[in-house]
Amino acid sequence: MSDAQDSSYTPALVTLKTNVRDRADELRAGLRSEDRVLEWLQEMTVRTLGRLDRRMYADMARQFRGQQGLLLGAMLRPSARRGPMRDLDEAVAKDVRERILVTHVQPAHRNAFRKLRNDVTEYVESADEGDTHDPRQQKHIGMRPGLTELDQLQQSVLAELLEGLDDKPAVIGWSSDVLDATHGELGAEWGKRVYQEGATVDVLTGDRPEHERSRRLFAATHLLPKFRAGVRVRIGRAGELPEKGAGNDTEQPDW
Repeated sequence: MSDAQDSSYTPALVTLKTNVRDRADELRAGLRSEDRVLEWLQEMTVRTLGRLDRRMYADMARQFRGQQGLLLGAMLRPSARRGPMRDLDEAVAKDVRERILVTHVQPAHRNAFRKLRNDVTEYVESADEGDTHDPRQQKHIGMRPGLTELDQLQQSVLAELLEGLDDKPAVIGWSSDVLDATHGELGAEWGKRVYQEGATVDVLTGDRPEHERSRRLFAATHLLPKFRAGVRVRIGRAGELPEKGAGNDTEQPDW
């Protein structure tokens, strides 16, 4: 991070850029597992303020049907590929990863930046205290605690799903957590359908390899798009909170 960014008067925008860049760098190197691909997409969803194109989620859902798809295989390190994707040329995989960044991540970051720029607080340095709001000191996504809270909720329900639920009664509590993690962006019958569909319960609670693969498909198809919808609603109400005290010239955000 440059010195100019260290002393930025709009650290929320710098923090947003750093959040996105860290995940972009991780993808560029290749992700460690199929589970990590889903986790990465969830994290990028929040850090682009829900601005990833819907097609990214539809494309990803197709990757988990049957054999590993090209997009999924390319996002992974060679050691994590399976089936025909084991023979995927690494130069091709690298090109696919870079196209994901250029086609999906960069436009989403641009749109997130434009969304956030209208709401950021400009922190004016106090001549007496010499206080600057160092972006490196900010622990919240875009300096918005509400987004960090939503991110943690989404990570939790995704991790529970990928690990597998204990039994059918656990599905009830998990569905309630999904409501929180999507900020209420679920259909009225979503939890009921998940609980009553025996095949779905078998997938959510099963311990066989095919159950694990089906849970990844469930996450890509039914969770991640709802996560995106929830983030887009939540960002409209997320207030900015700096981690360091502002100087006397700083106008506090109104939330």
